[in-house]
Amino acid sequence: MLKTVAIRQFLHVSLSSALVLACCFFLSESHASSNESVPSKNADTPKKEVNDPKFHKQLLQIAAEYQGYGKVDDMTRWAPTLCMMPPPPKARLSKSKDSGTHGKKLYYLFAKHRNEYMENKTDVAGQVVVKESWGAPSTEALKANIDKSAAKAAAKETTSAFTTDVLGAKSGLYIMYRADAKLPDTDDGWIYGTVTADGKTVTSAGRVQSCMSCHISAPHGRLFGLQQ
Repeated sequence: MLKTVAIRQFLHVSLSSALVLACCFFLSESHASSNESVPSKNADTPKKEVNDPKFHKQLLQIAAEYQGYGKVDDMTRWAPTLCMMPPPPKARLSKSKDSGTHGKKLYYLFAKHRNEYMENKTDVAGQVVVKESWGAPSTEALKANIDKSAAKAAAKETTSAFTTDVLGAKSGLYIMYRADAKLPDTDDGWIYGTVTADGKTVTSAGRVQSCMSCHISAPHGRLFGLQQ
């Protein structure tokens, strides 16, 4: 009985923490959106990301097979806030400042050569790294997961506080793959790309500046290694 009460108390505390975090996330997103709604006259127009068609076939192949590589581990991680997913082509131009076109917050990491990635080897031919990104979950989804976990814990079906990761909608794929360092239009042999969540549309490819500006300072070639 005491164990059940302790579990319920832990879950209630976890729910409160999760709700606070979710509220902070949505408030920050709302604040960002409100700031974007009044563009500065002096603000530079964002440059369109490169989308080199000669890399599309390889990126789409990776999008189709990356889950077979296996996850580096089973943890979801918070993505850098600067990660942005260029939107797919539209039938007409839009001047929307909707932050929904930006990269999302949570991701799983996949690596084709996992052991080499874990050892921070910098020059592995054919290496592929994929961030499978997801939106932040709603407070309703978080509460439902906690309630489900509490029921299972009370029935002694699990000893875990949470049964599964709680994610929002799948956002898209951020891909890096290693080619020959002398290959033109690459970043020292690295090719960057973003692909829509369904794996069918490449939204950027090649020397993607929003990726390069961060990865150029990575400690292991262009790789950061596993972030704890």
